[in-house]
Amino acid sequence: MPQKAQLTVYLQALGAHFLGAHAYNVNDIKINLVYSGGTINLPYQLTENFTDDGNPSTVFTAGASTFMPIITVQQSPAQQNAIVHFLSPGFSTACGKAEFEMPRKIEQAHLDISIPSTAGTPIRMQYPVLLNPAQPVYQLTVAVPGLYMTAASTKKTLSVFVKMMCGCPVTMGPPASLWPADDFTVYANVLDTSGKTTSYALAYDTTQTGNSLFSAALPASQKTTKSVTFTAFQKSTGNYGVVTAS
Repeated sequence: MPQKAQLTVYLQALGAHFLGAHAYNVNDIKINLVYSGGTINLPYQLTENFTDDGNPSTVFTAGASTFMPIITVQQSPAQQNAIVHFLSPGFSTACGKAEFEMPRKIEQAHLDISIPSTAGTPIRMQYPVLLNPAQPVYQLTVAVPGLYMTAASTKKTLSVFVKMMCGCPVTMGPPASLWPADDFTVYANVLDTSGKTTSYALAYDTTQTGNSLFSAALPASQKTTKSVTFTAFQKSTGNYGVVTAS
């Protein structure tokens, strides 16, 4: 009789929390295990007001904490060392989970993962899974790169919200969030009706503390706008995000 095995997959935003209720279009996340026994879907379902996106701690717990820490870069010369947190899942943490029939011998399988992004096309990832008949329980964490961006205004002011893929906000730093604004470089690339593109650097909006807003005034000399493409880059992780607004 074939042996049953259990697989649990956590999707952790690169340098941040697990993808939970605040992530972009989280209900459209798809995870499939592909192996000799076929394709097994791991439903990534959230329960409203119950599912969480992990528990950060300054203490690493073997067997619980994920391999990827959350590093908060220094915000002033007086702060010599970065702040490091370690993320652990709990009973109610968002994840994909399924039971499947274990192959009779050791096999190299893989996960096919599709994650919605504000760039307009999903992030597609393939992650290896080594299946061993002697191991019936598997728990994996997959790092998901990128930034979650939402255009706020393209008229007199160029504004965009920039968050981590888990939906965590960018602020001036702790205690409001673990992601300080000076770790991010944000631009608005304005395409006018003549076909010319002009780039404007955006600054963190300190009047809107806590909501991840970056903005800049649109000069009166700017020709009529056709579309605006916002881009953001996080220096400490290499995370990159993009969103286009007309």
